Amino acid sequence: MPTVEPSEEKKYAYTAIIERIRDLIRNGELTPGDRLPPERKLAEALGVSRNSLRQAFQALAERKIIESRQGDGTYLLASHEAFSQSEALFDSINAQSGFIRDILEFRHLMEPQIAALAASRIEPAGLDRLKILVCDQQRALMAGREDDTFDSEFHRQLAQCSGNRVISQMMTTIASIINETRSTWLQSDERRNASVEGHLRIIDALELGDADAAFTAMKKHIAEIEDHIFGEQQG
Repeated sequence: MPTVEPSEEKKYAYTAIIERIRDLIRNGELTPGDRLPPERKLAEALGVSRNSLRQAFQALAERKIIESRQGDGTYLLASHEAFSQSEALFDSINAQSGFIRDILEFRHLMEPQIAALAASRIEPAGLDRLKILVCDQQRALMAGREDDTFDSEFHRQLAQCSGNRVISQMMTTIASIINETRSTWLQSDERRNASVEGHLRIIDALELGDADAAFTAMKKHIAEIEDHIFGEQQG
């Protein structure tokens, strides 16, 4: 396999899975109405992580290429002709991936600084609100509820705790853009668990009033989000 440059590697995790599923259709190994192999078996066959495979499935399901049936597996809906005619599918996914990378780059630049500022200025009431949010987020996860509003609210409240009104207003104004990185098809149980753990590390740093630790915790948190969104090529 040729060496993949970093920018290409991030694209590979989900577009290549879709392209390889298209190859299976083209080769006649999958036809409309067929049930796809079990998730673990297909991930091993394609040499990708199960998290990346789930993200690709979600993208295909949203575009009516496949359908997941509760308790009965995942089925192919589209023919090769329909799939091949959907070049817009790849264009839209590639465009979306580029936009998400831009959002994450922005978050890497801004949010560690926001966390560091909050660590030096946060008040007990603000810290308590963040703790409650993470507890609610953890309870939702344990109950199997796919409620990601706690995630976005945690980051919004953290911006407020920075004590800078411009930062707070800016993060509220662009929340809908940042929430693109929280789209349903980019989520997984692994990512939601990592989100809770990341928030807890940030709270630990805030509680200590340690700006450097808060900066580092947020930097790591966003890096983990990036890993879960784009996935690994092997797993």
